[in-house]
Amino acid sequence: HISCHGECVDRLRAMGGSQSSEIGGFRIFKVNDGSPAAEAGLEVFFDFIVEINGVLMDADQTTFAKAIQDAENQRTKLVVQNIRTHTSRDVYVTPRRWGGAGLLGAVV
Repeated sequence: HISCHGECVDRLRAMGGSQSSEIGGFRIFKVNDGSPAAEAGLEVFFDFIVEINGVLMDADQTTFAKAIQDAENQRTKLVVQNIRTHTSRDVYVTPRRWGGAGLLGAVV
């Protein structure tokens, strides 16, 4: 696992964030109403999840899926990069069975 704190945020900011390939992570394509992702305030299209509980997200979707599954029913820290505001923020979410698809209720 890769652990990163301020240095990753600094790298992301230095990249400018004009293209998704520069940011990395997983873009939010859909957020279902009433889901953990909706409660966390994730923004469709503009938000990218770049880190989950200190694990930097690479291009491998299984890394993302495993990190979410491992975090089921636990308060989980996501580092989210927003390309509209060019900011990075910490978002706390509890992945769980909520009555809809997936543990987050988001399509990435």
